Amino acid sequence: MQRNIIHSFVSDNSRSGRLKKNVAASFFIKGWAGVVQLLLVPVTLLCLGTYNNGLWMIVVSLLLWIDNMDLGMGNGLRNKVAEYIAKNDIEKTRCCISTAFFAIFFLMLAIAVIMSVIIYFVDINALLNIDTRHCLEFKDILILSFFVTCVTFIFKLTGNVYLAMQLPAVNNAIVVTGQSAVLLGMYVLWFFGISSLWAVAIVYTVIPLLVNIIAFCLTFWFRYPHLKPSLQGFKKQEVKEILTLGSKFFLLQVSSIVIFMTTNLIISSLFTPEHVTPYQVAYRLFTFLLSMFMVVLTPYWSSTTDAYNRHDYDWIVLSQKRMLRLLYLIALCFVVVVLLSDYIYKVWIVDQVQVPMSLSICMAIYIYELIFSQTYSYFLNGIGALKMQLWFTLFAAIMVVPLSVFLGHKFGLDGICIALIVVNLPGAIANKYKFDKVFRELKSK
Repeated sequence: MQRNIIHSFVSDNSRSGRLKKNVAASFFIKGWAGVVQLLLVPVTLLCLGTYNNGLWMIVVSLLLWIDNMDLGMGNGLRNKVAEYIAKNDIEKTRCCISTAFFAIFFLMLAIAVIMSVIIYFVDINALLNIDTRHCLEFKDILILSFFVTCVTFIFKLTGNVYLAMQLPAVNNAIVVTGQSAVLLGMYVLWFFGISSLWAVAIVYTVIPLLVNIIAFCLTFWFRYPHLKPSLQGFKKQEVKEILTLGSKFFLLQVSSIVIFMTTNLIISSLFTPEHVTPYQVAYRLFTFLLSMFMVVLTPYWSSTTDAYNRHDYDWIVLSQKRMLRLLYLIALCFVVVVLLSDYIYKVWIVDQVQVPMSLSICMAIYIYELIFSQTYSYFLNGIGALKMQLWFTLFAAIMVVPLSVFLGHKFGLDGICIALIVVNLPGAIANKYKFDKVFRELKSK
């Protein structure tokens, strides 16, 4: 029975069919997720106002550190489980999952304690230029949010298991269920006139935790009980195996999050938390297009890992050609959204926030640059070719702060967005260069 379940994931003939089904399902799920993210912006603004909404965006950007402080175990687990499934090795699959869950538990516990101590002793208000008249309990809110997010991350590994099984639609369904519940919670707060940052923090953090706990129980107690994490399945050697690959993902993740997170902190420090809101509004609009593109791109990671381990190079070559064609279509979508951006903002957030056309153009260029780069990097991630990506992403992380401060002083929010474009450009070029090199090698086999 267990062997048949694993075999169902590794059939060569089913890989493309499974990919198409998951892309189709993910389009619906991610489409709704995108709508949810867009609806969250105005309702959160209505509950908090521009200033406190900016504060909450800063909290959200800080919480993203948690998603990238797993030493790369999440993505390491994803690649190793995909590898073991391709080899039909159920025992190693079970041990890998158990090891990752228990290792993440202790790691998240340490991070929660360390971050709580740091937040308690650091003058956050002075660092972020926060007017305490707007929020007297910002530190306590930050500590609560960090702690709950750390616990959530442990259970979120369930999604990585589904990604390894080439079932990203299930992972997406878990995520969007949490987001939808958060949206419902925010409308409840708005309906009852609750404008507390505390209440918003609880809705945004506790609800996703409950959803992920339910997903964990349904997955390992009912759907795949033979893969349920257990202390007996914990293997020190598996930690090393996961971290050997995962550490590279970790450095890539941390470098990427430094680029994203520092943006909100720099805006708050150079200007005020209120200025974070228009930047984030523009960011949310164009990352909606990014999320739609990722629906197609995400399944290719584990499918590429599976095909690479099975030496099915023809499938990789054909699939990547299809992905490259999508770049032209998404570019056209960006042009249309930029031209209609003023109207979209008016319908979306009415007159709560003003977003200049120049910021929309800069943001569109930046997000499309990320899409261009990730088209190649996801293929490289799937085969474990990370070294070049790592160096260029580290370069971007080092350069983003001084360049953002310099250009931010000169050109305001546009300058910060231009800095992001500049620091990410070398990595995008490098990813394409590395891809072309590997692509030629695969076509010759």
